[in-house]
Amino acid sequence: MLIDTHCHLSFNAFDDDWKNAVKRAQKKDVQMVCVGAARATSEKSVTIAEESDGVFASIGMHPTHVLDEEFDVAWFSKQARNPKVVAIGETGVDHYHLDEARKGEILAKQDVLLKQHLQIAKENNLPVILHTRDGKTESTGEAYNHLIRVLKEFGYYKGVVHCFGGDWETAQQLLDLGLMISFTGIVTFKNASESLREVVKNVPADRFMVETDAPYLAPEPFRGKQNEPSYVEHVARGIALIRGEDYDTLASQTTKNARTFFNLS
Repeated sequence: MLIDTHCHLSFNAFDDDWKNAVKRAQKKDVQMVCVGAARATSEKSVTIAEESDGVFASIGMHPTHVLDEEFDVAWFSKQARNPKVVAIGETGVDHYHLDEARKGEILAKQDVLLKQHLQIAKENNLPVILHTRDGKTESTGEAYNHLIRVLKEFGYYKGVVHCFGGDWETAQQLLDLGLMISFTGIVTFKNASESLREVVKNVPADRFMVETDAPYLAPEPFRGKQNEPSYVEHVARGIALIRGEDYDTLASQTTKNARTFFNLS
């Protein structure tokens, strides 16, 4: 079996088809964590998890929403106690989708938002799902440096950096803090960077997980189509190929990693 540790079945791209997506995943023995990115999608993620076997929820607010939605600490704190909620997030730092005229204001708000998530996670002993994206004109790693700074300021490192796209030096810094990293279908792309392949090759076997980030980033051979949790096998196979490892062994290890990280029964 496999666990897709990051998918967005609560997004409009799935609409009412999320039930069929879950069924297709179940047929392939795939469990999943359905991740919210705002209050509405977090609420739907919880509903999907409660109505589905092998589906768990993560609740949070994406950093790109800091200007258009108020983070309701009380509501998210209450939902964090739901037994189907296994993580807080997706949250983090995003330098890509920025209004340059308000950059300082937005990044400051992202810091506050991230620390609010970290506080809820700490109070409930839950891991955090972390989003990190560099700016269009930034040197690689600026957003990761920002993330590391905030995490160190707060002092909570029970988290996973999802859709990792940095280099090995950055990965080592994150791993040294005790964080996990997660890979998407990007690892299967023909144009995947050598720096990412280096990370895939070198990350310790017990420190990474697999994800689809559905409906985005469909792996080969589905690239360009809508992604879904049942495709996570292709991500795992791509990683096994890069690492030169047996697929079944790798699948078993990543599943063990996810069960431990999210404290899944």
